[in-house]
Amino acid sequence: MDSRPPRHAGPRPRTGVGYRSVLTGALLLAAVFGGALVLDDPRVKQLLDVRIGPGNARQEDGERAAPSHDAHGGAQPGVDTPPPGYEEADAPLGTPDPPDVGSDSYRFLAVNGDGSPVGYSPCRPLHYVVNTGLAPAGAGQLVAEAIETISAATGIEFVYDGTTQEQPSPQRPPYQPDAYGERWAPLLIAWTTPEVAPQLKGKVIGTGGSTHFSYGDGPKTFVTGGLDLDAPQIANELANPDGHLYARAVILHELSHVMGLDHVEDPRQLMYPEIGLPEGLADGDLNGLYELSKAQCRKDL
Repeated sequence: MDSRPPRHAGPRPRTGVGYRSVLTGALLLAAVFGGALVLDDPRVKQLLDVRIGPGNARQEDGERAAPSHDAHGGAQPGVDTPPPGYEEADAPLGTPDPPDVGSDSYRFLAVNGDGSPVGYSPCRPLHYVVNTGLAPAGAGQLVAEAIETISAATGIEFVYDGTTQEQPSPQRPPYQPDAYGERWAPLLIAWTTPEVAPQLKGKVIGTGGSTHFSYGDGPKTFVTGGLDLDAPQIANELANPDGHLYARAVILHELSHVMGLDHVEDPRQLMYPEIGLPEGLADGDLNGLYELSKAQCRKDL
């Protein structure tokens, strides 16, 4: 019998996933965002539906122009995308151990036509930067611990590129050569506020998601992402005796969204829309992340 306390009190807010898709020619670009994580009082962790703004529905609702590539993955002249295959190896950089206990209590934010989950290429490192301007004391260690946990579960090699002054944005360009060079922009982890990141308004404490590319109906692959954390809320949480456990759970939850996991209805999982006891990744979470580790290499992106 599960002895954990209830994870929800009162009516559950709406939950969901926000999508932004744009399509021209052969290349599809889409940003996939997980639900927004909320901390309430006392210790009620819930999710609210966060959409990334008007005009972000699928094509029938109107779409922006996207870059296009030729059939071999090379950028067309003047197209705002990086040269393909940056740091892409011939084999995965890491091989995670299969979870000790099997579980199907996981869901994916996006899947390909064959049902395989959309993830990051395991054959190149995932670079990340952190906007630390508002980071609470001790927050850097929490981020490092969460990334180490996710890396072990997925085999993805994370590379810290240092701090940045870049601010979060739902319309963040996935390619920023002036800031980051001739490659996809690194994952942005931002300690921020609702004034800068409106998706954090109310009781929302964090959001996370990634942007994927594909050629026509071909397989999709994430190329960059963003994780926004409400610095004042987490600072308040860290003032509690066990606040660091909850803060780490928030970061792990949002990083799992970045990697490609969606919410589940199983209250034993960290990807359940409410956080009770912050025990870290559970069996379903670990099995889902392990499946994401099987994504294909992409020298064409």
